[in-house]
Amino acid sequence: MTAMIGVVGLSHLGTVVSAGLASLGLPVTAVDRPDRVADFAASRLPFPEPGLAELLAGPRPMFTADYSALAGAALIILAVDTVTDERNRSDVSVLEAHVEGLLRWIGRDAVVVLMSQVPVGYTRALAARVRERRPELASRFYYWVETLVIGDAVARYLRPERIIVGGPAKGPEPELDALLGRFACPVHRMDYESAELCKAAINLYLATSVTFANSLADLCEATGASMRAIVPALRADPRIGPAAYIRPGLGLAGGNLERDLVHLKELAERTGVRTDLFDVVLERSAARYGWLLAAIERFILKASPRPRLALWGLAYKKNTDSTKNAVSLRLAADLRSRAHVVAYDPRVTASIPGVDRAPSALAAARGADGLVILTDWDEFAAADPALLCAALGRPVVVDAAGVLDPGRARAAGLTHVAIGEPA
Repeated sequence: MTAMIGVVGLSHLGTVVSAGLASLGLPVTAVDRPDRVADFAASRLPFPEPGLAELLAGPRPMFTADYSALAGAALIILAVDTVTDERNRSDVSVLEAHVEGLLRWIGRDAVVVLMSQVPVGYTRALAARVRERRPELASRFYYWVETLVIGDAVARYLRPERIIVGGPAKGPEPELDALLGRFACPVHRMDYESAELCKAAINLYLATSVTFANSLADLCEATGASMRAIVPALRADPRIGPAAYIRPGLGLAGGNLERDLVHLKELAERTGVRTDLFDVVLERSAARYGWLLAAIERFILKASPRPRLALWGLAYKKNTDSTKNAVSLRLAADLRSRAHVVAYDPRVTASIPGVDRAPSALAAARGADGLVILTDWDEFAAADPALLCAALGRPVVVDAAGVLDPGRARAAGLTHVAIGEPA
């Protein structure tokens, strides 16, 4: 396959896709707004992603703000991250703007692939709208399910365990088939709606697993059992599996899982399907924040009228600088009048009202009346419990990310409070 591939959108998804395709030796032209193109021209990554800088150090896409550069593309991939609004509903306005800019430059026989996260029914409707405005096109539209994970996106894109593609029930598609063949993994083909629903179903399953893990963690805390001991035994069951998403936490964050849950709930309501499962997962996720507040109240706030509180982690998960729906923002707002919060995060640089910043994890902990860990950064997991105990004014750690080893922490003299572990 040597024909040029166009990638539209240089948010996280589009950047990984365009860089990944270029690393395979394919000619790639990537289009987005001028400021984003300028970032790549100056070798500035607009977001962190392990392995991406190394990928871009090799063969690079051609970055441009001119949609006309895609006029000769045999394959065009729409790969814009779908943002969510304040109610966790999909906002496809950026995607729609790209479609408008691209419309006149789609070649008559080009294949158009949508990778953006969209509601069920969107791809078929988009294909119909494009054909209505460009009736001379013989272009075929496909939906390629995106299964990347922030922090592991490069590896998951280049070495996928499977690819899911929705599209028309037609014969061979040489350009698309040649590209799919480069990944040497099973390809599951289905219609548009099945592929779109499959994407949402993956996130529903993961969200349900989180709810299961949190319910089990509550039982562990109530009975003196340990999640850390139970989880490896559960994963050893072949019906559950070694990669099972069994990890208790503070509910869903980041916006993506919530977006698909909200969409599926609304889809169920429109089609007369019961919403019980979606309701329970969303409700239990929202309630998890109460665990954090109760732990901080019991182990830190009760001992001091206005404590100095160390906070490790502002990002909603490790290997990103995103604070979208992050618990840290909510906690900082709730503690503004009750504690002096000093935070450290390896990547997040954005200012947060009521939060002072420290240059290192130990600097944040020094003299604090307690430490709260919210993000599972590897740096935090590698922290020396003895050094941490010596730095803290009161040796109390509310480890909501579950990164410290409870045995080592307690042996060092720390009061270690973790989800699913005996207090």
